[in-house]
Parts: sequence; C-alpha cells; structure tokens
Amino acid sequence: MGEVWAAEDLQLNRLVAVKFLSSHGEPGNLPRLERRFEREARLTARIGHPSVPTVHGTGRREDNSLYIAMELVDGSTLSELLKEKGPFPVQLAAAVAFQTADVLAHAHRIHVIHRDLKPSNLMLTPNNTVKVLDFGIAAALKPDPDETPLTRSGEWLGTPGFMSPEQACGRKATARSDLYALGCVLYEILAGKPLFELPKDAAPVVLVLKHMNEKAVPLTEHRPDTPPAFADLIMRLLAKEPEERPSTEEVQDVARTCLEQPTSLLRRLFAPSGPQPEPVAKDEAPQAPQPSASVTERVRALADRGEHATAAALLGEHLRGLRRPLDDPELVPLRLTLCEVLLASQDFTRAYDAYFALGGALRKRRPKTDRDVLACRMGTARCLAELGRTPEALHEFEALLPVQQHVFGAVDPTVFDTRYEIAALTARGGFIQDAREQLGGLVADQHRILPTSDERHARADALLVRLDRLIESA
Repeated sequence: MGEVWAAEDLQLNRLVAVKFLSSHGEPGNLPRLERRFEREARLTARIGHPSVPTVHGTGRREDNSLYIAMELVDGSTLSELLKEKGPFPVQLAAAVAFQTADVLAHAHRIHVIHRDLKPSNLMLTPNNTVKVLDFGIAAALKPDPDETPLTRSGEWLGTPGFMSPEQACGRKATARSDLYALGCVLYEILAGKPLFELPKDAAPVVLVLKHMNEKAVPLTEHRPDTPPAFADLIMRLLAKEPEERPSTEEVQDVARTCLEQPTSLLRRLFAPSGPQPEPVAKDEAPQAPQPSASVTERVRALADRGEHATAAALLGEHLRGLRRPLDDPELVPLRLTLCEVLLASQDFTRAYDAYFALGGALRKRRPKTDRDVLACRMGTARCLAELGRTPEALHEFEALLPVQQHVFGAVDPTVFDTRYEIAALTARGGFIQDAREQLGGLVADQHRILPTSDERHARADALLVRLDRLIESA
C-alpha cells in the first residue's frame, strides 16, 4: 500500500523513515486507501510498544499525497536473513517467538490485531530487538462505532502464505489469527521453507486452500534438533481451529525455555563478513599491562567528560590484557565499572553480556545475597528493559526486589529504584492501573524517607502524572 524511504528530519536533525501512500491502482479506490493509510498511523501510534516503530507524524506532500514519518529501524527483515543465512538457530527462533508474542500480547490487550504478520514484516536489529512492521491492514477488535468499514464484503486481506484458515473462509480475523501467522513465520525460519508452497504457475487461491484444508508436515521432519516442546508449540499455533491455538503467554513460556543468550547469537548473525584485523607479529614483545589504578583514573576522567565509549574501550582492553578469571576478587570492582560504563554509553547489548557473564561467574562462588551479585542482576535487568525485552526485565526486577529488601532494607534507595522500574515496566506492558497503584505507594514511601532534593522524586512524580492522564483518557 506504500513505499518507504529513509529521509532526514531537518527540523530535529535526525534520520526517519517516511512511508508514502502508493498512487497505483484505480483512482476510485484512493479515498478508501487514504482512510486505511491514516488508520495505520493511528493504530501504530496507539500501540506504543518499544518493538513497534514510533510514529513521529503524518502529513501531505505538495501533490496532496499522504505520508507517515516514523522511526528509522536499523536491521534486516527475517526474510532477508533467511535468504542470506539459511534456517535460523533454534535459540534465535525462540527469541523471535518470545519478543513477537510480547508485541502481539500488548496489541491484543488494546484491541489491535495485525492481520499480516510475515517474515518481511519482522525485523531484527543489531541490539537484539525484534521490530514488528507494517500495520497497514491492522484492525481494531473494538472499532469506533462511527468509523466507516474499510474492508469490502468478500475481500481478502493479508498474504496468502500466512493467512489463517478463518481469514481464508471470509470469517472475521481475531487475535488467534495473528498467532496462526506467527506459527507460519516460526515454521519457515526453522525449516528454511514455507509451511505450504505454491505450485508453479498456480493462482494464489491454491495456497489459501492449502492453509484451509491440508495438514502441515511436522516441523521435526525438517529440523529434528528443535526441542519437542517448542516444535509442539509451533504445530499447535498452526491448528485449523482458532480456539485450539496456544495463547501469547504460552508462546512466551515455552520460548523462554529455549533461550540461550540471544544477544550472543545475534552478534554472530550480524558479524561482519569482511577481512579481520591483521594478527600481531609473533616477534613483537607484548606491552606490560598498565597499573589498574592508573587506568581507573583515566576511565573516571573520560566518564566525567561524557566519553563513555572511549572509557569502555580503554577499560575493556586493560582487563583483557590481564588475562585473569572473571571472578578474580581484585578485579570484580573494575569489571563492574566496565559494565556501568557500557550501560552509560548506551551499548546495551555489550552491557547485558558483561553483566550476565560476570553475574554467572560470581554466583558459582558467592551467595545470592552478595552485593556484587545483586549489582549484576540489577544491571542485567536494566539492559533487558533498554533492549525492549519487557517481560524478561519485569520478571528479573520482581525476582530481585525481595532479595534487595532483605539485604538493604525496605527503604533503601536501591530498593526504591527497583520498585520504580517494576512500575514503569508494568505500565509499558499495558497494565496502567496496576502500575498506578505500585507507583502511588512508591511515591508516598519516597516522600517519607528521601530528602526533598533527591532526583527520584521528580522521576516518580513525572511518571505518576503520565499514568493519571492515561487513566483519565481511557
């Protein structure tokens, strides 16, 4: 329905994606296409999920044609990656399943269905986020009664290879229709081939009929390495009857069991294929590592100037040169500093990997109440939140809170920070009233304990105002 171009926002000095309404087709269809295009902008903006591109605005060009300006996403679609790399590793497919189900769960809670989920509408970014694109034919499950219907009687909407049987029969699409499409996507990226293939020179209706009537070949015949629970989940997503398909919550529960540091998997997937740096000649004597105290001073100075990326590079090189175990007690403070600097530099993927690795090493030798272990868990959760992995981040913060309360006490500022993150992530997940209740208690406790100059007051008060506005407008 449109063409997408990268463009520069001259007013705000940023790159954006601009989607133009295609002028092709019958002139008589233009008013209906324009209404659908405008609805796409409204529904996409309404979703407000970190894995859905942000809509910046809409307008008309000089020729009166419509456009939508939105977030420019850096990455590759699943269809591009499948063509370039072949079938996905199981853990990566599980990460796609988990994050896409999170978007669908959020969209369905606010009564929006996508209706055209497919590999070319799902993008993986280098920082391990799935982006769900193109809500061009999305629909509201509870439309405004005054809104004019945009779908004609008997009209097929969607892509034949990913269309649910009920859509193919002309029945109304539901949230379970999106889950069928997700099953088709997962089947294809694991099997390396579509669920059903269109015979040569056959009309698209043949493919639609296959989805309606034919039984799918079990996924394990193509990918015997798929864990039984995950393979069974995907096949149940492909059930002909909507009520037989699993929920988004079950998709996430099963996918979570398959996940294995998807950040590392994605880094391998996006690893450059060009020439690597030349190795150091063997006859060159290695330089002696600098004293840690000297490096720490330089890192602190760089961080104070806001040069976090440079500070992280310096400290990372120093630690690698020492060749000491991750849990070496003398170096744990330096390794935590590296994690913090990576987080401050907004390199959330590397920060996550650093916190995760250090925390894992420390937990083998230290109790769960150890303060360095808790710092790693807190950092890992923050990175998950920044990477858009909302359910995982919320789960980690909720598990962390009682341990922090036991170690630090209920009114410690660190505990307040975790309570704030839980409320913010609960709101991001669409549970506004629950988040409002959590935040109300936090605000009261902070005003009772913390000095008036503490910045935590302004942060919590600002979120409280936003939540109250959302509740009033609902």
